Amino acid sequence: MNEKVILFHFETFSALNKIYEKDTNKHFLEAVKKSRKLRESFEDMLRLIRISTIQNLFVIAKDKENNFYFLLDSDQNSKTRSNFMEPFEPLGNFWNDCYKYKKFQIFHHHNTKNLWITIAYPIIENNQTVAIIGADISRSLYANIQSNLGDFSNFFLWILLLSALWFVILYVLTLYFRKKAYEGYIDPLTQVYNRKYLYDIVLKKLSRNYQLFMLDIDFFKQVNDAYGHDTGDFVLQEVARRIQRFMRSEDSLIRYGGEEFLIYTRDLTPQKALEFAERIRGNIQSSPIVFNEISCHVTVSIGVNPYAEKEKPFQEMLKKADEALYEAKISGRDCVRLSK
Repeated sequence: MNEKVILFHFETFSALNKIYEKDTNKHFLEAVKKSRKLRESFEDMLRLIRISTIQNLFVIAKDKENNFYFLLDSDQNSKTRSNFMEPFEPLGNFWNDCYKYKKFQIFHHHNTKNLWITIAYPIIENNQTVAIIGADISRSLYANIQSNLGDFSNFFLWILLLSALWFVILYVLTLYFRKKAYEGYIDPLTQVYNRKYLYDIVLKKLSRNYQLFMLDIDFFKQVNDAYGHDTGDFVLQEVARRIQRFMRSEDSLIRYGGEEFLIYTRDLTPQKALEFAERIRGNIQSSPIVFNEISCHVTVSIGVNPYAEKEKPFQEMLKKADEALYEAKISGRDCVRLSK
């Protein structure tokens, strides 16, 4: 019966590999190695789903010399946890077999008092093992289920154990790919959404009535010419931060291109839209932006289309906001204009 349950879960776990194989542009190992923040996020996830009967929950990988090292460790104790890139000493051929054959492996600890089994599950990319999720299962789990389920303990034990690990792996991989998809919609400089997000996401969730705001930093080229691109980049970042202070959770701020930003909102009357734009404009011009002892007084011009409708072509609605921005520019800049 145990063998049937294990074989059944082999099939279940192997289906997870398809998550990776669908998108060869996602590189789990490289991403985790390069980003400390990403490693910390994953370790937090592992801690959340590590139940009391799992003594250790970790991820290992191999270096160029074919030696294992720790990639992630859910242990929070600084004295016992394994650090990033710390060597991992494998038990016989157990881990190598998992890595080589790309198959789920179970190791029974017959001579260990507290450990019952260790489970290894390979993370597959492009038909190659790039890392292994490891879980050390406490002997107390086996004892508890035996005492409660009697003769049926083995059957239910494997169902419970392997289902729990399936959940762990699926949860981690799902969050990873959600994060990678999210990163594809973020402008790396300002950390707001990019145009890809506009066309992939915003256009699919347009409200029946919505508002578009086109915002342009006045005389931005002069900032770059006078103070250099590092200062210009900081100005873009600070303007984005100041805009975000007034954003609601349902609003979207998009870097549309260069020094131009697009804001999507919904459920604002024309008067409320005008007041929203004026608050943003006033906040940006109210105090200079300081970078490396360089003080820049920055203003913005904003064009607003408060009458956008889902039934009408989006590009037409966007054009009206852009035309209103042009009116703001020719009216002397540092002002807001509504579309006609």
